[in-house]
Amino acid sequence: MIETNPWDEIFLDNFDKAYKIADENYLKTCSDFDLRARATCSLLLGKYNNALDDFLVLNKLEKDASTASDNTYMFIALCYYAMGNFDEAIDFFKFPIVHRKEIKYTTDQKKPGCILFYIATKLNRLDLLKIVRKELNRLKHYKLTVPLFLLGELSETELNREYKQHPDGPYRNRQQCQIEFYKAVSQLQNGRTDKYLEHISRCVNLKGLYLEFEYYIAKVEYDRYSSIQF
Repeated sequence: MIETNPWDEIFLDNFDKAYKIADENYLKTCSDFDLRARATCSLLLGKYNNALDDFLVLNKLEKDASTASDNTYMFIALCYYAMGNFDEAIDFFKFPIVHRKEIKYTTDQKKPGCILFYIATKLNRLDLLKIVRKELNRLKHYKLTVPLFLLGELSETELNREYKQHPDGPYRNRQQCQIEFYKAVSQLQNGRTDKYLEHISRCVNLKGLYLEFEYYIAKVEYDRYSSIQF
């Protein structure tokens, strides 16, 4: 019997249904794919404790199989961050950078450093900024646009070319979702809270097909700000 893919429902914003499918699949398959899908559904439903439990299990499975991924460390960090456990979050956000040799699989080599730059800026952690600037300077030798932008060596106009070079469609949406987040980070760095929130909102609205880490952390910030306002 072919299992239903929970991502088919995630893409339709049917998160409760997607969670049920992922949960039922995982109970049958015990596969990493279904476990990650279930954890992702919990994130999308704002159930950070549940998501954390699943991501921690996934992290252990990866380490046991020598396939530790930066992506899993970052989602564990996100769960802690969303729950206000900043010390634990920082430890996991830092791990893919400080222990790079232990990471066996990376989805995007620039992402851990760029996200940690945001965390360091948001929490005003000068110790983290020292670590992350070293990482971004390492990455800029690969001519990656976002690290160059965060270091102030690339303009916003040049950054926009990252997604505008692609035709309208899913990939362009995903790129734009990422870029809106890093525009927000730049505005935060410059003390422009209004512009920061404007770009955070755009990132959330774009969704990035729910495949971009930037969407999830932007959503945490958007919800946090909205709860303060109302």
